[in-house]
Amino acid sequence: MKRIVSGLAVLYVALLVLGRSRLPMNAQWGDVLFPLLALAVWRAGPVSPWLGRQDWPLAVYLGVTLIAALASPGPAMGLQELFKQAYVASILLVFRQLGRDASLARRLQAAFVVSVAAMTAVSIAGVFVFAPGRAPLSTFGIAGPLPLFGVVARLRGLFEAPEMLGNALLIAFLFALALREATSGGSRWRWTAIATLLAAGEFLTFSHSVAGFAVAAVSFMLPWMSSRALRLLAWGTVVGVVITVNVASVVDPIPRDVPTAIDVRPVSIDLFGTRVEGQLMSYAALKEVAWSAFRENPLTGIGPGRFTIETRRAFREGRLARGQVGLVPHCAPAGRLAESGVLGALSLLILWASWFHGRGPALSAGTPCRRAALAAVIGLLVNSLNADVMNFRFLWLAVAWLSSPMESETA
Repeated sequence: MKRIVSGLAVLYVALLVLGRSRLPMNAQWGDVLFPLLALAVWRAGPVSPWLGRQDWPLAVYLGVTLIAALASPGPAMGLQELFKQAYVASILLVFRQLGRDASLARRLQAAFVVSVAAMTAVSIAGVFVFAPGRAPLSTFGIAGPLPLFGVVARLRGLFEAPEMLGNALLIAFLFALALREATSGGSRWRWTAIATLLAAGEFLTFSHSVAGFAVAAVSFMLPWMSSRALRLLAWGTVVGVVITVNVASVVDPIPRDVPTAIDVRPVSIDLFGTRVEGQLMSYAALKEVAWSAFRENPLTGIGPGRFTIETRRAFREGRLARGQVGLVPHCAPAGRLAESGVLGALSLLILWASWFHGRGPALSAGTPCRRAALAAVIGLLVNSLNADVMNFRFLWLAVAWLSSPMESETA
């Protein structure tokens, strides 16, 4: 049974890179396997209780979603969203159990790193080497306009968007460094090469995830920075990256030779001495819609899962472009505030705070894999300003590895 559990867990982790499936309810291929994995873990016998007192913030988070769903105009849609939230939360519970076995946890981390690295290598080859000939760009990447750069090719692997690949790369990069640090002997160069590939892939996504990537990388490398001046320089650079990325998420540049969507609010700004003409970017426009929806329903919001309905109303009122109708919030805090109100936002903050409670010293004195997990969660929450990170399976995987007692991490 232990071998079956291990095999299913490795396969599930490897399948996380297959983010495009067209299955109902935005399910992924790994989700089809997950019930079998959960059953196998349960049948293998309890290593420890699945739920404990430390899980009360998770219960509050899901409980508030239930209240908001029942209070909404469409309870059925809200309950469907609750099911999705309960599913991704169950990833935490299952992999926390699996993480009790330190050797299995390392195997799973290695499987995730290798699968993301393989997808990155194939994507780079498909987009930048074979794209003009045999491999279509749309399979592994997309083309889009960026400030100063013009139209560029961006990696997305087999995820829906470059931002999702970027966030997966963030976690994989950190664990590649952790596995390198935890490995002795001459094989460390393999993890160095993989980490270099993953960092290159992160840059080539040209996505907002680079902000969280920078924060996470510096957080993980703190023990290697003995000089205070070096730490100040590193954090100063990171703050600059985060500010630049979030400022750049406001305006969508529109070169003259690129077909445009319907403008909502044409804007013109000076960026590093260059005049950028464009429209209010979807990230900023959707945040405005979220804020408006929250103000109309401040206590319990418009209802879980109903944000896409709100975008249709915003389009009819001239607040969104046609191409932005039906989009999700692309901002975890703003989306939670809009769909579940103040109660939902508070429950989200409580849940996030519980993930870090008592774990601050791990960044400077923790074992490599624990530092990687903590830094990864920090980075993903930074990226939550421009991504619905609570739907990312690999976020809950990182939280599980953060929560698991992985004492022995030398290989």
